[in-house]
Amino acid sequence: MIDEIATPWFDSALQRLGLRKGERALALEPHRRDVVALRAAIGDEGELTVVVGDPAAAEGLAAMQAPQLRVIAHDALGGERFGTFDAAMFAPHTGPLLPAAVYAELARKNLRPGGRFVVDVPAADMLPDLSAAWSDAGWDEERLAAITGPRDAELTAALGAAGLRAVAGSPCTHVLQASSAAEFVAVFAGDLGLTDDDVIELGKAIVRNRQEPGPLELLVHRAQATGRR
Repeated sequence: MIDEIATPWFDSALQRLGLRKGERALALEPHRRDVVALRAAIGDEGELTVVVGDPAAAEGLAAMQAPQLRVIAHDALGGERFGTFDAAMFAPHTGPLLPAAVYAELARKNLRPGGRFVVDVPAADMLPDLSAAWSDAGWDEERLAAITGPRDAELTAALGAAGLRAVAGSPCTHVLQASSAAEFVAVFAGDLGLTDDDVIELGKAIVRNRQEPGPLELLVHRAQATGRR
């Protein structure tokens, strides 16, 4: 579902990474449209390696048959070496998220000296409208783990502690447009394990809180950091 909507947080992360034609790039858990954007940035001469945990998703990306694209079906733990890259993009749209220290270790072990990275993950409260509606429903907040990431200071501290250089944090807030509150909730239904009835209930709660039936502009908070090996 998330491939069917704009994802301004990924666009922001890609811009900050500053990929150049012909570079070797590593991406963790990208979606199909992310792969298209990454391939366009590095061109046909560039090499892109993507690592995804879901075998079915990996198979779908491999079926794109894009030039110089290598797809690895693997759940990253942090100690892996997938190659030596000029740049690395760690920008999962939602969880399950890895600890910030794992992203740091992946950057340290897979980038060439001076190689660049960007980490862009859900912030501590990625979707405030959805979280407020969730609280109104009285549901278990542990189920929000997929959209609950580190605080900005925690992210930058973990990256710096791994010996990475020029680490700079940049908390980002984006606007996501939806024709209705239910459409917005449905985007994240799979990640949060929501039924159709859950989507409707949360959508109604957002409308009550916002006092807007739609279309809506909803905030998305992300924790973002860049640096070099």
